[in-house]
Amino acid sequence: MTLHVYVGPTLTGDDVLLAAPHAVVHRPVRHGDLLALRTGPDDTVVIIDGVSHQGAAVRHEEIIDVLARGTRVLGAAGAGALRAAELGLYGMEGVGLVFGMYSRGTLDSDDEVAVGHPSPGGRREPGLPLVNLRWTISNAIAAEALRAAEGEAVLAAARALHYTERTWDALCRTAPQPRPAPQQLPAPTEAARKLREFARRRPELSDLMRRDAHCALARSLGDRPALATATPAWMVPRTIHLERPRRAFRPAVAGRHDAVSELDVLRFQQLYAPDFPARYRRFALTRIAGPHLAAEDRGLAHAVMTAAGERGITHEALPAEAWSYWLTPEERREDSPERRLLTLLVRSFRSAPGAAPFDDAPDELRGGEEAWRASADAVAAAAGLTRRMESEGSGRSPRRAPSAPLHGHLGDIWQADGADALDAAARDRGFLSAAEAEEAARPFFPLHGTGALPRPPTSA
Repeated sequence: MTLHVYVGPTLTGDDVLLAAPHAVVHRPVRHGDLLALRTGPDDTVVIIDGVSHQGAAVRHEEIIDVLARGTRVLGAAGAGALRAAELGLYGMEGVGLVFGMYSRGTLDSDDEVAVGHPSPGGRREPGLPLVNLRWTISNAIAAEALRAAEGEAVLAAARALHYTERTWDALCRTAPQPRPAPQQLPAPTEAARKLREFARRRPELSDLMRRDAHCALARSLGDRPALATATPAWMVPRTIHLERPRRAFRPAVAGRHDAVSELDVLRFQQLYAPDFPARYRRFALTRIAGPHLAAEDRGLAHAVMTAAGERGITHEALPAEAWSYWLTPEERREDSPERRLLTLLVRSFRSAPGAAPFDDAPDELRGGEEAWRASADAVAAAAGLTRRMESEGSGRSPRRAPSAPLHGHLGDIWQADGADALDAAARDRGFLSAAEAEEAARPFFPLHGTGALPRPPTSA
């Protein structure tokens, strides 16, 4: 069993390890982090903090994907509390008072838990979440350290600040009267100072998110409760909005090159594997044939021609412009009518209008294990070389490489001479055009310059 905790700045890594010594501590969760995580029914994920404006936030589908694996997922304090209130129906466990306020509708804005992160070196004061301020005000009023009107004034002043500027120092230094003021409120500056002093004396009554985070860690170490969920996570339909990022973030080889995703490796094979066109051709034709392949025992080509004919796609029905766009002049002269149509269907194949031909890494396209591992090694090497080039500060980067060398590079690899042949070779590998393939090759081009660009072995 592994406990994964996404946290910062509500708790530090040391805080987490003090409460759960065997936990794996991660940065605040963001889009893709959970998809890259390999978990199962024996594992637990605790989400406390997450990014919002600093990067793409974790999506609901990503958490549902983890729940569908049977993994226990708890949320508290910040982003975790917000997501738990939204996903409790699918089995995510919410912990703490912040979660309770979100689930009841007392809180309804992510601004309540948003917090500015301290700068490196700790030169900037940690941010002050609104929900913590609300709790401190309530406790100070209950302790008769603050009047209700003063608390209202401080809260209004805090709400007028952007969350990145919301700190005790900012409130005590400026604490502007909101304009226009809804009513005559006391000047908030002195009240903010009194409230900060109360928070210093009674830290246990001022940091609600920290309190809830510790509760979530304690809960994660206990037995898993039986939850009555309305919709089990595994029943939620999978969509392209989940499937595409799943492959973009999921490591290609477990425990090896964790930053290299399955989609990275498949893209490398799409460009460089000698047998990829044959793999892709069968992949596309099998999907075009659909149920006809199982219903007829006359081969893949016949099943494809039958399926295409039912849709009105025949050699006679297609205009000349279609043939000239998808086939080279030599192919239009020399190939048989059936072969010409099959080639056109492969090159124009898409899973949906405008969509990519594949959004994941289907087994039919992956090739053998030896080829897959060799490709993962090459992708990791290319990424490392790019990082070194960019760290030198010379302005060299594959992102800035001109198109002409890339054009020539793919022409050499694919043995394609001329624009028509290069477009045809690209489409035989699932690209829309040679230009799209050139962009895909940019991350790997530096290896070509060193003479170290390997080609994956042909799959058996």
